[in-house]
Amino acid sequence: MKKNLVLLFFLGLSSGLFGQSDNWFFSLNLGGSWPVGAFAKNTSSLNSGFAQQGFSLSIDANYPLDDRFSLKGMVLLNNNPVNRYWQLNQLVNRMTQFIPVSAQDQQYVSLNVNPWVTNGLLVGPNYTFTFDKFLLDFQVLAGLDVAYLPQQKLLYQNPANNWLYIHQNLNTVSFSYGLLGGTAIRFPVSDKIYLRLGIDFYYSRALLKFQDIQVTKEGATTVIDQLNRGKYALPIENISGTIGLVYYLN
Repeated sequence: MKKNLVLLFFLGLSSGLFGQSDNWFFSLNLGGSWPVGAFAKNTSSLNSGFAQQGFSLSIDANYPLDDRFSLKGMVLLNNNPVNRYWQLNQLVNRMTQFIPVSAQDQQYVSLNVNPWVTNGLLVGPNYTFTFDKFLLDFQVLAGLDVAYLPQQKLLYQNPANNWLYIHQNLNTVSFSYGLLGGTAIRFPVSDKIYLRLGIDFYYSRALLKFQDIQVTKEGATTVIDQLNRGKYALPIENISGTIGLVYYLN
């Protein structure tokens, strides 16, 4: 059902964007992505994202409605690596609530984790102030966000024991809304090409589901005990600074 909604949203956006082609201008933008708020925190709270500076990539299309207003559609990608050191500390502290682990046994603890990857399909108005040598844009966009979660998996496997402990995510993707607000300056390079410098703030949310289990081997039998299970919502907040090229069709 969710995949169908994503497809319908994309098709609707595409049909609106490419209904007419004479006045369009497009831009490709790349730059840095800086997490803020709970998304960037390194604490023992569940509502900590451990996100670090990454990169932002966006492709947008604008159709002018008049000299100042245009309708914009954007495909956005933010990639933010995870601070492994702080997340490992948090997960080990959580593990000791269920299983006591001595300091010397922490050598048997390992963590696998992926970066945060957030994708936005957004649409909204863009307002432009025209000056002598440059254009100043302000945009407010909203749409669908698809977040690929870090998939953190903590494993404690001491060879002296006949059991192991696992903390892991239960979902890989989270669907939510995405909101973007920002501004950009466009400088002409030629008649059809402009240089664009932009800064944006992006907000969304991710729902993470997790479990803590203990897996025990008793001969040929494997016993799985669920120690904990839960879920929490985490705000995703990014500030991005990008540089790009704008191409005008006419």
